[in-house]
Amino acid sequence: MAPRPAAAEETGLPQVVLRAAYEGSAHAVAAWLDEGGGLDARCAERYRMTLLMGTAAGGHEAMVRMLLQRGASVNLQSPIGRTALMGAAIRGHTTIVQALLDAKADASLQTTNGSTALTWAEQEKHTETAQLLRQQAAEAEVRAAASAAHAAAAADAMVAELLGEEAAEKEAAAKKGKKKKAKPPPKATATGASGSAESVS
Repeated sequence: MAPRPAAAEETGLPQVVLRAAYEGSAHAVAAWLDEGGGLDARCAERYRMTLLMGTAAGGHEAMVRMLLQRGASVNLQSPIGRTALMGAAIRGHTTIVQALLDAKADASLQTTNGSTALTWAEQEKHTETAQLLRQQAAEAEVRAAASAAHAAAAADAMVAELLGEEAAEKEAAAKKGKKKKAKPPPKATATGASGSAESVS
């Protein structure tokens, strides 16, 4: 999956605030946000990173959770495709990887050279982090398969229901046709009655 273009997203994250996020200075980050700083603002001087990317890479779980609670976008990518999840994975911050996954971080996102959070964790020999990401990938596959099976079953049920309705309609139409043949309308009586009425008048 190609990284999303960053140009359309807000810039203006000062390098000093990004550094504070990386170093775990929650007070400085919260103060900047409270003064109107953008949660998803990017630092032009530092690879267009966001606060969440810096905090995740720095290994500060409480700050990561604070930014997520405030509504930080978990799947933003840098121009080369790096995400907050990758930043945590490359440094082996397993609890942060878990927090990001819980917040619906997409582990399948890739950098421009095709690396994922899992490949970064494996490359840096962070066994526990890699195991967590592999487990998440396996669970995602199971969920996708179950979802596909559920969709197929629902489609089959809908087709069966439509076929059943069609058969019932045909049967009802056939019964109506038989009734019409069995009891023709009393045409002759009606004509005779009208004829006698005409002769009386």
